[in-house]
Amino acid sequence: MSPPATTPVRRLWEEVQAGDVLPEVRMEVTLRRCVLDAAATRDFFPGHHDRDYARGQNVRDVYLNTMFFHGFFDRVGGEWAGPEAWLARRRLDMVAPVCVGDTMRTEGRVLRRYEEDGRALVDVEILVFTDKGLCTKAVLTYALRRADGTPIRFA
Repeated sequence: MSPPATTPVRRLWEEVQAGDVLPEVRMEVTLRRCVLDAAATRDFFPGHHDRDYARGQNVRDVYLNTMFFHGFFDRVGGEWAGPEAWLARRRLDMVAPVCVGDTMRTEGRVLRRYEEDGRALVDVEILVFTDKGLCTKAVLTYALRRADGTPIRFA
């Protein structure tokens, strides 16, 4: 897995533009990661830890669950947005399973920067690919701090 940034970014709303690119993150998917994820999220559906069961579903191998991707997208977006950002919304679409042996790779970009109800918001799209193609995607909305120091409005 790509290491996290050593110094947290302080992302200001005024500095962000539509089209800005997020750093790529790569992560290898191992059986250990899938089993630990299933245990940590208490999602004991057999496809997340039992190879025979997963293959019986016509899936290549054990695969990651939805809650893993919630956390993964939050990590990728949060590292870009910085520790002061507030995740206001997350929309996730699962396209194809991510299985043991895959290496995930992200592509992310800012879709738009806008104000809504006095909040300084940005929408960020993050796509996850393996060598098989697009696997999952998300749009995250972050409330960011303004350059003038105005506190972030959460709602």
